[in-house]
Amino acid sequence: MVIRLKKNKEKAVLNFHPWIFSGAIASGETGIEAGSVVRVESSSGEFLAWGHYDPKSQIRIRLFSFEVSADGTLEKFWISKWNSIYESKIKLLPKDTTGFRLFHSEGDCVPGIVVDCYHKTAVMQLKTPGALSLRDWLITFLFKLGFETILERNEKQEEKSSASPTFHKGSETEPIFLEHGIKFIADITKGQKTGFFLDQRDNRALVSRYAEGRTVLNTFAYSGAFSVYALLANAKMVHSLDISKQAIEICEKNLTLNGLNTEKLGNRHKSLILDSFEYLKSMEANFYDLIILDPPAFTKSIATVNQATRGYKDINMRAMSKIQTGGLIFTFSCSQHISFDLFKKIVFGAAKDAKKRVRILHHLTQSPDHGYSVFHPEGEYLKGLVIQVDGDT
Repeated sequence: MVIRLKKNKEKAVLNFHPWIFSGAIASGETGIEAGSVVRVESSSGEFLAWGHYDPKSQIRIRLFSFEVSADGTLEKFWISKWNSIYESKIKLLPKDTTGFRLFHSEGDCVPGIVVDCYHKTAVMQLKTPGALSLRDWLITFLFKLGFETILERNEKQEEKSSASPTFHKGSETEPIFLEHGIKFIADITKGQKTGFFLDQRDNRALVSRYAEGRTVLNTFAYSGAFSVYALLANAKMVHSLDISKQAIEICEKNLTLNGLNTEKLGNRHKSLILDSFEYLKSMEANFYDLIILDPPAFTKSIATVNQATRGYKDINMRAMSKIQTGGLIFTFSCSQHISFDLFKKIVFGAAKDAKKRVRILHHLTQSPDHGYSVFHPEGEYLKGLVIQVDGDT
């Protein structure tokens, strides 16, 4: 099946961008089923790429190969591709780490496929018709890699749907894995995304460098991973704050897994089931000297970027206003539509309105197993800064 592009619409493909939008297509769409492999050609009939077709998306074709000899209709092609990615990812992992992202969609040139691994458990998200067409081959591949539980989650489960995830093998619901030798639980059936935010691995390790002796507030704490790192690094006190009781329960389990139970910690840790926005407004000034702001995505579309910008500015401004002089803020955005440049402008605006002198110490991004293609900058979704609040302007 051949799709031809309109004249002068091939530039993005020649630059190896993996998306072709509906407006770029001249001919060839009639009768093609969702998920089908299509050959993409220029207006003059020259080969450009292979991709999966989706008639219901504005991103009409997601490209998976720019080699004319590639045959994406064959299992052999995909197994070879997946093996190559697996071997590459294993080499990127730090010591004593068994939780990682195996397949990162366009970042690994496997569009629509996300697979996160938690020791012997693999969790799949197949987000496009093309990805869904590869389900059986992918399950067989993961089975041969030695995973004992294979779970499939979809977008509806991520959005708190009542639909249940599908076990293709095994039944473990809270696998335990290692990250830099630290034990964590992934809540793979009820938790957010695939059950844990593996993309923050390196940023959690950075918290360890600064946490000793500090009083830490971990807002939007979810599974409490930042809190565990801080406590193991001898933070003076850590407060883990999340509006979800379920999230705080997982946080408490992760603390216990690492020997950080109430008896050992005493008053060094407190879990708070509260709204992070409200807490930042009302919290005591000059109490914390390290604050972590890792909220969920405030926008998933360009239409709500302005609203999201206000949300990010608000939480940063309040943290800057209340933190001790010289304190550190780890601040993040996981919204794809918020660029790094825009995020820094948001932090600038927050500092200006809070009338605080702020210095940027680190630029942060997603962990290496979540790497994104240089030809697909949209893949850089996680942006972070470590800032120091030096005092009033």
